[in-house]
Amino acid sequence: MRRSVLLTALVLTAAAATAVPAAADPPASGYTLVFSDEFTGTAPNTSVWNFRTDVKAGSAQRPENITVGGGLMTINLKAESPQYQGKNWSGGGLVSKRALRYGYYETRAKLPDVGGWHTSFWMMAGDGSTTFGSQRRTEIDVLENDSVNARTIHSGVHAWNGTGDGGYHPGSTYDSGLDLRQWHTYGADWSETSVKFYVDGQLRHTTPYTPNQWTHDYLNIWLTSIAYPQTANGPSTAQFDYVRYWQKDYYLDNDGPAAYGYGETGGWHDSSVDGWNHISPSRYATCHTAGNTATWRPRLGAAGSYQVYAWKIAHSGSDPNARYDVGHSGGTATKRVDGTAGTSGWVSLGTYSFAAGESGYVKLTSSGVGCARADAVKFVRI
Repeated sequence: MRRSVLLTALVLTAAAATAVPAAADPPASGYTLVFSDEFTGTAPNTSVWNFRTDVKAGSAQRPENITVGGGLMTINLKAESPQYQGKNWSGGGLVSKRALRYGYYETRAKLPDVGGWHTSFWMMAGDGSTTFGSQRRTEIDVLENDSVNARTIHSGVHAWNGTGDGGYHPGSTYDSGLDLRQWHTYGADWSETSVKFYVDGQLRHTTPYTPNQWTHDYLNIWLTSIAYPQTANGPSTAQFDYVRYWQKDYYLDNDGPAAYGYGETGGWHDSSVDGWNHISPSRYATCHTAGNTATWRPRLGAAGSYQVYAWKIAHSGSDPNARYDVGHSGGTATKRVDGTAGTSGWVSLGTYSFAAGESGYVKLTSSGVGCARADAVKFVRI
């Protein structure tokens, strides 16, 4: 009996030592889980992930360094002898094939226990073959840590112009007061105006970031660890328990990935006038012609109440009586918008109930006076 009790106690003690704390999840209600990997398999899911394969700083990144097992994804950080692609060390990582935008991103991670490894949970457009891709515009660093400083976190935003510098790099590097070699949860809530950074469910930093000055593009999720900025002190591991993304608000545009629900009838043309997102082209209907339509149909992840907005482009040649119809669960509501008055910006079309899926819509119809202009709409969860 005493032997059985002792063995049970030892098992419970071991389990407690390796236990992973509960997830933090989104900071408010109204979010819908859209993307996740719980790493419950026996290998990385290559239908979901690319491998990080670049050579940067002190290491080359190898796909074979990534393992999945026991509900964890592990980046095995290794010494290389002989050198691998000119480096004495190899790291690695996973980069999501799916690109996402506004919402709450979260992972739970345990960082390397030796110095010299730079581990990150971050988002940027790319496939893992380089961090200098021509398509990158926004980079959001939820967690960056150099393992020589086991308590230090950097969180922030970088604006890029492809391979060039966008000139905006706000962020915060701080002593978290935590031992990051133990399990902790890291999250970022990205909205149109800012990014809020969380550790273990507590807000630690907020960075302003608006689309009128810097392009808010669609981002891939990166879970990575490389030897940087100094040579690693020895082999180690970085581990991730899961990665999740929740969406609350839905933005539809007339171009790019957010144009999935956009359609036109009649005559429409590219405009030189920017829309709501920096360097985002808008469209205009054939001027002085009634009946041209532009329709945005969101793919709502959850039923609920949403406030609907359209981006009005204020211009002397715009339509002074453009008609917006909002199709919702209770029917159709109509609002007229004068595009010649005031300034460009979001105009509320009202708050309505919508079913999940693609049954809701916003439809713009030109009045025949001036030129109707179409750019974007948004559905903001209430």
